Amino acid sequence: MNAAVVQDFTDYLALVDGDKAAAASLTLAGALRDCWPAAAAEPAAPSGALTAAEAAKRLRVSPWTIYRLARIGKLPSYRAGSALRFTLDEIERFEKESGATPAKKTAPLFPGIFRHHG
Repeated sequence: MNAAVVQDFTDYLALVDGDKAAAASLTLAGALRDCWPAAAAEPAAPSGALTAAEAAKRLRVSPWTIYRLARIGKLPSYRAGSALRFTLDEIERFEKESGATPAKKTAPLFPGIFRHHG
């Protein structure tokens, strides 16, 4: 066994008052952290990062439209774990390029057609 691992186990054993299982768990966690330092620290999301729902609300579209725009490359995104994130700069750029404007309220095409008649 590696001398450094044995030393870590001995140090942890003293910290956990002789609990061998706890010392072994801490030793293993430390060894794994040392083997995969990149996995231990995921990059933090930029401060202007938006979720798909937040981006959809800002652009006044559904989250599915945001996912579709990301998939076809019209709206750049990145992954934070398993979720897509969008930078505020890219959302603003997309607004300018697409000419997005606030949705206007219009009169219904067939007023009263879906009204419940009791």
